[in-house]
Amino acid sequence: MKNKHIFLFYFTVLVLASCKTTEFGYKVFDVNGMIYDFSNRPIPHCSVTLDKKYKVSTDINGRFMLSKIPAGDYNITGEKNGFETYSDNVIIKDKGQIIYIRMPSQNQLLELADEALVNNNFAVAEEIIERAYRIDQNNIEMLFYYATVTFRKREYSRAIAFLETARSLGSRDIYVEKFLSVLKEMQNADQTK
Repeated sequence: MKNKHIFLFYFTVLVLASCKTTEFGYKVFDVNGMIYDFSNRPIPHCSVTLDKKYKVSTDINGRFMLSKIPAGDYNITGEKNGFETYSDNVIIKDKGQIIYIRMPSQNQLLELADEALVNNNFAVAEEIIERAYRIDQNNIEMLFYYATVTFRKREYSRAIAFLETARSLGSRDIYVEKFLSVLKEMQNADQTK
């Protein structure tokens, strides 16, 4: 009887030691993923973080692998300069699980904002431009779009501030200058009413 208990103990230890998906009795997995922009191009050298504990960077093809991650719920974050930060919850539960992430660049957001403006969807355009603003507040094109949206809302002083910021950042675009002079005229006319 004693030999039977010893045998079961050693058998259990052997099974646990040889199982590749357990570490200290917990299921662990290698988590693979891919990060793409909104044009389905891979984003290389993007920082990927799982619960601020596990960190890797994507390779040149936008792929990443996090090794020996215990099964469970996590917050995953993707970050790279010029792109909108991605953050979402993910459940790690299966071997071979692949995580797909799409992160827009600031330019892609501005393209979406331009499309919304063309379609006279100013609320959507403003929301997209605010997202682009959080990526880089010194992008001259983004400041021009922001001035356009605030102009449509008749917030002339805000629109002027965005264009003056663009000018201070080195913009020599004639449209920025023309738009700025029109806005100042409209602001003056509004103040004299």
